[in-house]
Formats: sequence, C-alpha cells, structure tokens
Amino acid sequence: MSEAGPARHVGDHGLQPHRTELAWRRTSLSLLAVSVAAGKVLEPVLGPASWGLAGFGLVLACALAWGSYHRSRLEVTGARLVTTCAVVTVVLGAGALLYVLTA
Repeated sequence: MSEAGPARHVGDHGLQPHRTELAWRRTSLSLLAVSVAAGKVLEPVLGPASWGLAGFGLVLACALAWGSYHRSRLEVTGARLVTTCAVVTVVLGAGALLYVLTA
C-alpha cells in the first residue's frame, strides 16, 4: 500500500485556473503599486529606509507573480503560495498597526 502524499495541483483547461491566475496577477500588481506609493509617502518619515521597504515589496510582488505563473503552468504540491501570502500580509499588517500605535 502506498501512503497518501501531499495534494497535487493537476492542470485544468477550463476558465477557473485562468481566472485564478489573473487574480494573482492583479494582486501582485497591486502590491507593486502600493510598494512604490509607500516608498514615496513614507520618505519624509523613514528617510531612505522607505525605499528599502519599497524594494522589499517589489521583490515580493515579483515573487508572487512568478509563483502564480509557475503554479498555473506546472504541477505544484501543497499551498505554499497562499500560505506565504497570508503570512506576509499578517506581518505587514502587524507592522502597520505597530507603527500607527507608536506614532
């Protein structure tokens, strides 16, 4: 008997995977735009560190776009992309809340 391994994403040629890929693409573009805007808006407060934060957001946006493309084209195990996005969102939200409460 073989053990059940992690669930595998099997390519579906319907419209649902295409809509999902487009949704992830919109999410990565939103993250890219917010990162650039945050770099500009936070510059008076954080100085050059705001552009470092914006660069980090740009890297995350590129990783998200690549991950969504990779997930839609190939078989991928588990839900690492969704988990990573959820963790990053929680960390950024906690950082923003901490900033607002201490400002």
